[in-house]
Amino acid sequence: MSSSNSSNSGSGGAGDVVLVTGGSGFLGQHLIKQLLERRKELGIREVRSLDIVPYKNNIGHPETSILRTFVGDIGVDRESLGPVFAGVDGVFHCAASVKIEYPPNYEELDRVNVKGTLAIVDLCIQNNVKRLVYTSCTSVCFVPFKGRSTFSAVINSTESKTDTPTLDGASLWEQDSQFLIAGYASSKLRGENIVLNSNGAPLQNQQDYLATCAIRAPLTYGECDSHFVTNTFEYLSTRGWVFPRIAGVGGKQQLVYAGNVAWGHLCAYKALKVSSKAVNGLPVFVTDDTGINDVSRFIQKMALLGERFKVKTSWWYVPHFLFFFLAFLLEVVVRIAYPYTKYRLHYSPRAIASYTSSMLMYNRLRAAIHMDYMPLFDADASAERSAKWYARWWDQKQQARQQQPKKSS
Repeated sequence: MSSSNSSNSGSGGAGDVVLVTGGSGFLGQHLIKQLLERRKELGIREVRSLDIVPYKNNIGHPETSILRTFVGDIGVDRESLGPVFAGVDGVFHCAASVKIEYPPNYEELDRVNVKGTLAIVDLCIQNNVKRLVYTSCTSVCFVPFKGRSTFSAVINSTESKTDTPTLDGASLWEQDSQFLIAGYASSKLRGENIVLNSNGAPLQNQQDYLATCAIRAPLTYGECDSHFVTNTFEYLSTRGWVFPRIAGVGGKQQLVYAGNVAWGHLCAYKALKVSSKAVNGLPVFVTDDTGINDVSRFIQKMALLGERFKVKTSWWYVPHFLFFFLAFLLEVVVRIAYPYTKYRLHYSPRAIASYTSSMLMYNRLRAAIHMDYMPLFDADASAERSAKWYARWWDQKQQARQQQPKKSS
């Protein structure tokens, strides 16, 4: 574990010391930006970032001396992370392995998303950290409709009305059979359960108790995105910018801007500070006013606002159940061959088929009432900020490709 300290200003004075695990990542960057910009409003004295890679300010937050950065792996460096947690008042646990590859890398998902989360809880207790906000996701309730279908239906559901599987005593196969995303979804739910079940745990000082909650956000977009829109653009650039219709008429999915997800985390932290009954020990849906539509329409909007290219949808379509059946056959072949080839699909085709055909809309009433949460960025601002960033990202990718030496014939 190594550190890069901007200052030692966090050693004294009034205000909270907060730690963001996964601070170099997508959501972590947004969280750190808002923590720094709103430090007086939130009463923040010092912000710490912990990640497996050195921290870089990729989102343009103010340069300040109260940010301290550390390099370490929560799944490996548990014993050496004590100093990072020393003196911390609150932790935002964003670090995770975000992969829906097939076959799933169960060992890695368990190491980071489950055992790593358990390590974070233990470190909080040992170092008298009073508040822990966990970054969960709506994948934990992305389950088959009626328990047997190949798609999901969540229509304006609150947390208590949304189906979430019970994993106690279940084998990996039994866990996966309850979700539409193999491996990843169950690992995030197990991590969420660890955090929520630790609410009220006595701290090492035997005077205070740990207060926890979990933020469930839908598929997220925005600056520093490295999975969703960026990978879709990469794929479409090799297919003539034509979005394939693989789910028949398709479904409708709720998306959320990363800046609003980060703000939801801060609202949760404030709620944990002022009340022991608001969202303590509870999962919370955090959404915004991004239009609810199928993903292909959203990708078209990002491309149009970015003014770099035009994305079209294919004139043809594959019925959902046919595509799902073909995806199932492909995954069977890949799984059987894996012991010999060690080849994994970057994305589970069944998971993609299920997602694009699902109806997903979550009710944020709990966040609004108990966390006083309202989206910080409206839909138009979120789309414009994101599209500009995606356009710059695409320009940088093109420039990097042009600078690569050409292969000689």
